[in-house]
Parts: sequence; C-alpha cells; structure tokens
Amino acid sequence: MRHFRGLIKTTPMNLFGFKISREAVNTPVQGGAGTPIAAANYHETVVSVNSPSKALKVAAVYRAVNLISNGIGILPMHFKRWNAPRGIYVTDYTTIAGNRINYLLSVKPNSRMTAYQFWKNTVSQILLGGNAFIVPRFNIYGEPEEFILCTPGTVIYDVFTNKYTVFDQFNGINETLYADQIIHLKNISLDGYFGMSTIAFAANVLGIAATGDQETLKRFATGGRFKGLISNNSTVQGFGKYQDKELEKSANTLQEKLYIQDITALQGDVKYTPMSMSSADMQFLDSRKFTIREIARFFNVPAAKLMDDSNTVYGTAEANNLAFYGEALQPIIADIEEEFRAKLVGLTQYQNYKYVFDLSSLFALDRKSQAEWNKSRLETGVASVNDLRREMDTPPVDKGGDDVYVTANIVPLGSDKLWGTTKKPE
Repeated sequence: MRHFRGLIKTTPMNLFGFKISREAVNTPVQGGAGTPIAAANYHETVVSVNSPSKALKVAAVYRAVNLISNGIGILPMHFKRWNAPRGIYVTDYTTIAGNRINYLLSVKPNSRMTAYQFWKNTVSQILLGGNAFIVPRFNIYGEPEEFILCTPGTVIYDVFTNKYTVFDQFNGINETLYADQIIHLKNISLDGYFGMSTIAFAANVLGIAATGDQETLKRFATGGRFKGLISNNSTVQGFGKYQDKELEKSANTLQEKLYIQDITALQGDVKYTPMSMSSADMQFLDSRKFTIREIARFFNVPAAKLMDDSNTVYGTAEANNLAFYGEALQPIIADIEEEFRAKLVGLTQYQNYKYVFDLSSLFALDRKSQAEWNKSRLETGVASVNDLRREMDTPPVDKGGDDVYVTANIVPLGSDKLWGTTKKPE
C-alpha cells in the first residue's frame, strides 16, 4: 500500500492526533426539592487543544505566533544577482526578470495578498500547521510571475515518489507536482520529510493553559458571590432528613436574595458561616506563569516577550530582543532563503543568484539601535555616507559622500601622525 502523508486538515477528529482530557465530574448538588443547583458550575468539561483555532485562544500562543509572524512579515525579501566588477551581490532591478521577482517578493506575490500578508501567513502556517506550501507560477520564458500560498489542508505528500498532490479550490490548483516544482517549508520534523506543528509537541502544556483559562473564567464569574455554610443554630436535635432539606432550602433562598440585595435576613434558626479564599485559590494565578514560560520555550521566544516580566529588569530588554532575533526568527528566515534558492535557482546558476531578507527593517522604529548600527557601519568602512542616506531616502552628498572611512585612533608611539602637520618637538 502506498503511504501518503499530507498537511492534515484542521478538524477536531484528525488534526495532529493529540488530545488532553480529564474525567468529567457529573455529580450534581441536589436542591431542597431534589433538583440540581447550578450543576454546570460543578461540571468539569473535557479540555482538548487539537487545532490552531483552539491554540490561538491561549493568550501566550497568540502572542508568540503573532510576534514571530510579524517579525518576518515586515522584512522585505530581495532577489540578488552577483556583480562581478564590484565583487558583491546586488538587488536585481536592472533586468526585466529580476525586477519582476523583486516586485513579487517585496510588494505583491499574488493577486490575493501583499508581501506582508504573504510572509505572515506563511510563518503562521509553519508554526500552527507544521508545513507551508508555496506554488510558483512561471511565464513562457520560465520566469516567476506569481507565488501562491496554498490553503492549509490542500496538499498531500507522497514520501515514496517525492510528489505533491495539490487540490486547492480557493486558488484554483488541482495538479500533481514534483518536489522541485513546489516550495515546502517545514517546522521541526521527526523524519525530515514532513513538519509537525509546534502545538502538537506542546499539546500537554496547551491543555493545561486552556484549563487554566477556563478555571480563571469560572473563578472570576463567581468571585463576587458570598460563599459560606448554612447550619443549624440550635442545640435541639432536628428531624433528620426533614431538617436537612430545610437547611438546603434556606441556602437556596439566601443565594437568590444575595443576587438581588446585599443585606438580607435568614429565616428560621439557622447560622451562616462565611468561607474565606483558600491558599490554593490565592496561588492559582501565580502558578499560571509557569505555563507561559513553557509555551515560551516551545516557540523559542523569551518569556519577557510574552509579557512575563517577573524576572525582567531594564537592562535585559535588549538581550531579550537579540535572543528573539537569533533564536526565534533567524532559523525560519534561513529555511525560507535556502528553500527559495534551492527550488528557484538551478545547479549551474546557484553561485550567481540568491534570495535574502533585508534585516534592517527590524530596527525601523528603534531609532537608537538604528543610529548605533549606522555609526558602526560608517566607522568600519562597511557603508559610505551616501549608502546610509539612500537607505533613509535622503538626497546623496555630492562631495565626498561616496568615500569610505575607517576609524584609526591607534598609531605607533613616536609616529608623526601624533602631531599632524605640526612640527614634532625636539
């Protein structure tokens, strides 16, 4: 039998195969007349986090996916060509094909998406679905004219023949493609051929987080109620079950009245004893911070980026940003760049062309970091004044703007450079 592996559809029955559950407690509390009292409040629902939509309801997951996908979505990708006279790779705007490819990568890959939406959705599919499939469309000259991001659940991969069957009605694709005809971006994989979703590996933690959200909602919903015990305030023995039913009836009556008015009277010879919050209740919200840190580990995102600032000080903010860029963004960026180059550049041309993201956009709104970076490039001779001015869309300097400088403040002892044009003292 031929074995097919594909992007599993996001249905509760067949996505990832991970499910977290706990036994439901269905024991209702009986009222005075034998009817359940708020049975739903005591019913433990089964917690199952087995789809991207459910995982995104967990705040830490939503923020982690949003951070990573936004971080790559803001980066323009460039198609660069080797310039032998200058000895560098330059963005190819001069040729018709190069200009078209750069337009697709940095402006509008297809008729449905902008470049930002394209890359953001691509990264989201990698994290939440394990795989993202991009079908490049070519013109009669063999040049890319469109990049189509396939709808999740529409691609099946045959690991034996190394072929992909695409049935994407939304994008009008119904065909079988060879491996070099489709761009396949994978999340972490157990076999190297097909990626697995991050939420599949984090199923246990997400189940705990979802349970915590549900429990928090219940505690806040009932937090304004008075909680206590109704007991007999008399030393005289009651009448067994009859007395118990009367106490339950008094409890129901008290609960109904407290919803309407703050002060009420107790009927009969009964005593009300208020109950304080237990230590477990008071520590519940603090214990949920553990779940945030676990989710941060799965997504390679510093916990502080998920708004867990319990161990964060001002000096660690920059370190967290660097860790986020290097551990969360860089591996995905490298995977995308290499996959595009492997599938769109032939064996004989791979040294002449490459696809790279422009990382300078990461510092677009951080003026201080951008200024320090520009200063460093200028002082080390990496860029000229006009190079920096072009990046900021400001007019170049006519005189000396293209000169490259290197800071040199260390000279041999006794050198004439120490005295400039002034005569060295005897």
